[in-house]
Amino acid sequence: MFIYLIDIEDFGYDCYSGHVVIANNEDEVILLAKESACDEGTNIWETATITNEGVYSGSNKMPFILLSSYHAG
Repeated sequence: MFIYLIDIEDFGYDCYSGHVVIANNEDEVILLAKESACDEGTNIWETATITNEGVYSGSNKMPFILLSSYHAG
């Protein structure tokens, strides 16, 4: 599995602007971001910037969100 950063540039309040995700591929990253979406909506994650940051060597074998950036309003 890999460590991915997914982020968006256009956001408001009560929404996520990015996540650090542990996943096998970019499709899983987008799916997890969409599942956790708040006021930003789900469609915005389909065009988000995704960066592969390296290899995950932890013991968890299921994709998960490790860290999120949330903007409360």
